[in-house]
Amino acid sequence: MKRSPLVVLCAAVLIDMIGFGIILPLLPFYAESMGASPLEVTLLIASYSATQLVAAPLWGRFSDRRGRRPLLVASLFASAVSYLIFGLATSLWLLFASRIAAGAAGGTVTLAQAYVADTTTAEERARGLGWLGAASGLGVMLGPSIGGYFSAYGLGMPGFVAAGLCAANAVAAIVLLPEPPARPEREWRRGEAATLRGWAAAMTRFPLSVLLGVYFLSISSFTGMTAVLALYMERTFAVDAAAMGVIFTIAGGATVVIRGLLLGPLVRRFGEAATARIGTIGLGLALGLIPVIPSVWWMGLAVPLWAFGTGTLFPSLASLTSRATDAGSQGSILGGSQVVGGLGRVLGPLWAGLLFQHVGIASPFWAGLGCVTFAALLAWRIPQPSPAAARAGELRGAAAAKQ
Repeated sequence: MKRSPLVVLCAAVLIDMIGFGIILPLLPFYAESMGASPLEVTLLIASYSATQLVAAPLWGRFSDRRGRRPLLVASLFASAVSYLIFGLATSLWLLFASRIAAGAAGGTVTLAQAYVADTTTAEERARGLGWLGAASGLGVMLGPSIGGYFSAYGLGMPGFVAAGLCAANAVAAIVLLPEPPARPEREWRRGEAATLRGWAAAMTRFPLSVLLGVYFLSISSFTGMTAVLALYMERTFAVDAAAMGVIFTIAGGATVVIRGLLLGPLVRRFGEAATARIGTIGLGLALGLIPVIPSVWWMGLAVPLWAFGTGTLFPSLASLTSRATDAGSQGSILGGSQVVGGLGRVLGPLWAGLLFQHVGIASPFWAGLGCVTFAALLAWRIPQPSPAAARAGELRGAAAAKQ
């Protein structure tokens, strides 16, 4: 893959996640300033995820038909509009409109992944997706601090900053990002996911069903852990918000390094399937270590373990999902994987919070360990793709077009 498109794609994902990170910590305070109740605050946060669950596969599907570049530009401009509404909001219903619009515009990651799938060889794909993951992690790490700085000028000001960043990145994509070269086998009509029925069938066939099962269990456990970690550390070791900020910053930095520098050599040495299995082991070890550590200093071991686990597991799964998909359905299937991931990110904090409150403060970590252990067992069923398997994907797409 040429360096310049990858740089633009990473910038698109980075700025998209910076915008998300800028807004999220301020959202409850902004909503309360407009008279929102605690229930309305939670509904406001959920509205983004719920809309994104519906929108992500649609962005991918339309990009299979119309091309990656125009849809990516449209997604960035739509995000800019949503953040502009956020900055201008003077009532709660406008704040809801901004978050619903942001969720509907949330196709950047799906489209960037599909672009990488179009422009890399199968062997290079995990590395390219790893760089996108590194950009995403860096954006999540930087966003809250940027939002906190600009919130001193008013709670709406971070929205204007996020809007400006997204608009600038959309212009950069127009100028710098070429459309992937069209090839006959990538025509969307030949893709096995060209219809809703075909998409559902593709999502539930082997090995996609196994890949998505591993992804759901892992992302749900990981987000559940992060949702209650601060509460657990505060009750167990009297850790304050500043110290938790340091922990999450270290985790974000470690994830960027692992995805950007370590993932490529691991995949070349072991392949994506084995790297995904290694990732489940790393994440499982971190989940099992946290509830038994005797002091907060042991987080110096747990943090690199979960960064290593997620930094190797999730990009490998994305690459395997792409390689198990015919060339005409990349956007649709990668968008579908974002739906599965979104469900995990919504449900994980819910079950973790319930267990934390009603069973015990260590129970979410043990439950997460159980889920990741099951995910690791499933991961042993993941085959390492071969050139013959890639060719089979193309044949499935051609067969679907004839039905």
